[in-house]
Amino acid sequence: MKACVFGGNLSVLVNGCPTGEINIQRGLKQGDPLALFLFLLVAEGFGGAMRTAVEINLFKGFSIHRDGPSISHLQYADDTLCIGEVSVDNLWTLKAILRGFELASGLKVNFWKSCLMGVNESDDFMEVACSFLNCIKGRIPFKYLGLPVGANPRRESTWSPLIVSLRKKLNSWGHKHLSLGGRLVLINSVLNSLPIFFLSYMKTPAQVIKKVTRIQREFLWGGVNGGRKLSWIKWRVVCQEKKNGGLGVRDIKLVNLSLLMKWRWRLLQREDVGLWKDVLAAKYGNHILMKAVWPSGTIPHNASLWWKDICRLEDCVESKNWVEELVVRSLGDGACTGFWYDKWMGGDLLCTKFPRLFSLSLQKQATVRELVEVDGDRKTWNFLWRRSLFIWEEESVNQLLALLENANFSNLADNWRWVGDPDGVFSVKSAYETLMKDMVIGPSLLPFEAKIFSKIWESPTPSKVIVFSWQLLYDRVPTKANLILRGILPIENGSNCVWCDNIRESALHLFLHCKVAIDVWNAIFKWLGVVIVLPPNLFYLYDCLSDAAVNKKSQKAFRLIWHS
Repeated sequence: MKACVFGGNLSVLVNGCPTGEINIQRGLKQGDPLALFLFLLVAEGFGGAMRTAVEINLFKGFSIHRDGPSISHLQYADDTLCIGEVSVDNLWTLKAILRGFELASGLKVNFWKSCLMGVNESDDFMEVACSFLNCIKGRIPFKYLGLPVGANPRRESTWSPLIVSLRKKLNSWGHKHLSLGGRLVLINSVLNSLPIFFLSYMKTPAQVIKKVTRIQREFLWGGVNGGRKLSWIKWRVVCQEKKNGGLGVRDIKLVNLSLLMKWRWRLLQREDVGLWKDVLAAKYGNHILMKAVWPSGTIPHNASLWWKDICRLEDCVESKNWVEELVVRSLGDGACTGFWYDKWMGGDLLCTKFPRLFSLSLQKQATVRELVEVDGDRKTWNFLWRRSLFIWEEESVNQLLALLENANFSNLADNWRWVGDPDGVFSVKSAYETLMKDMVIGPSLLPFEAKIFSKIWESPTPSKVIVFSWQLLYDRVPTKANLILRGILPIENGSNCVWCDNIRESALHLFLHCKVAIDVWNAIFKWLGVVIVLPPNLFYLYDCLSDAAVNKKSQKAFRLIWHS
């Protein structure tokens, strides 16, 4: 380790040229790949001291439940959050540990950058405690790792830093002349990535979603520095995938739900262990680790707003049972799968499919393993009913037994499967794509039109040209007809074509059916050596040019000409 820390060399770039190497004699420098590991090694020393203090009862951490874990500190790199009961003993122990850490590591704690916060404590005690630790008095909510801890996620003020950062980023681009294609690239690469950290933890209020969407929409259509421009196409269409006729801009609300769904999925994974799962299980019960969907009655009225939002993801979209449909049981030995309440046979829950039998059952909470005896390929089901069954009820039992013949058992433990992915593993991408399928966007595209929308993005044409072609296919370009329709151009000025002055100037006429456009296309066809009768619309023209090509190379060139 000493060789790693003191054995490095560095050189300085002067006008782009490196100077001679300098031997490092005073440890790692900022930016060295090993510097991060050194932070972790040193921070682990402090964490070990805190754990030892808790074990010998010198420091009392905070516990949500008597059977839950005791939390004394949280660490991430060089950011540390100490948590404990309010007592003088805790203050003495904490100060002693911090002083010992300084002497052992050589890293001095900057108390003036540290703060002490109390929950439901008197101001007098807090003043004495802050004076004792030589630190400032903090307030809740406070920021830790970039997130506001203790803030109400349903207030717009909590999301103000996000809105400010988005507007600040836009102001830096406001003076630049960006095409529509360039603005689209910036939205997809930058504006959509800025709020990801917030969206992955807190449910976004509707008003904040509207503000963020408005910022993106105005920037896309050219409005900067508070200006507004005409939105030619509905934002829901813009958010569709490119293969479905959109621009691929991610919908903020659906991204938020997809990211929050990851917490629900991680709760169900036994191999995904962590302190956060232990804390949630201690506060809300172990059933949250075994059920994909929780009835509303199981959510405590005093639960945190964050937990209520996580539990009610189903209510945020029109398809209210989307979580139940996408998270299903993959049967192993049946020990952890509820016979009636878990979706393990495909389709509906058995309690829903056989409501009469469920009402008569004395084993409503039983697992699959408790109801079956497996002997090789033979399965015997043991049901208990609260009374003798009628003949028609016995027929329902026979239907149930016929369905259960398809059950396959193994020696493996039961697990959960994500229907939205072929491998059965959850991903934010698959969750977003599934939610997008249920998004209503108005008139649906014909399969032929959807194919053309997908093909236009495969061209090597610059993005600004492709985006204009996309607008053109929707007839959402600033022709006279569209400008008059939106009240921008006075109808008294006339709507006839600027070239022929005979027919109403629409996108289809201007680019395909006008005499000037016809002459241009005929000249192009003659130059290419193809014979094409002008089709009724631009979709068919794109398809005709593609079919006229003799090979893939010429097909790519013909499609490029269509864009031009």
